[in-house]
Amino acid sequence: MLIEQIADKKIVRKVFDEEKELKSKQFFDVGELKSSGDKLSVNLQVKIFDEDGKLEEKYFTHYTCKPEKSDVLLNVFPFAQRGDAKYVIEASSYGFKNLYQFKAEEKKLKDLSLKMSVESGMLGFFGSKNKIKLSHRRVNKTASGFDLQSHLTIKVYMMGLNIKTESYQVTEKLNDNKILLSQEFMSEDGSYFLMNY
Repeated sequence: MLIEQIADKKIVRKVFDEEKELKSKQFFDVGELKSSGDKLSVNLQVKIFDEDGKLEEKYFTHYTCKPEKSDVLLNVFPFAQRGDAKYVIEASSYGFKNLYQFKAEEKKLKDLSLKMSVESGMLGFFGSKNKIKLSHRRVNKTASGFDLQSHLTIKVYMMGLNIKTESYQVTEKLNDNKILLSQEFMSEDGSYFLMNY
């Protein structure tokens, strides 16, 4: 999904534990798309609610990317840090600009990778970077569109050292026009979260 497609939208993320119990819900209020020179940017307001619907936290995040890398955004913003931050997204795979562009008869897609850095606050000072890789990408045609399965690995670096690695099995549902409708991120321990667009 392109950055233009999420501008001015409300997006819901639901987090479940390994017993499929709802643990939290997040609402992403995406602001207006802004263009400045060779950059696109968008502000997000994130509201986090517990399993009882009580507001736990509210914060803002700012994303910036070049137009040719704008379709990277939705694959990284579910992992936004808490607190005010500014993110710069940089694709390290040529194919990321064609993330959801494939032929209907294709079954297997190329692996993709990107880098995301935090440019503000304490994490920016310490040189926080994330390396994100999508591998084992497979697509299936369905009656209502496409299902895209992939393995997502996120490596978090601070001052050049890998401090955390997370892995997910990702299922994405797209309509016939290849517009992203939902994403499911399943972790190794069985917990997962859903994104509805």
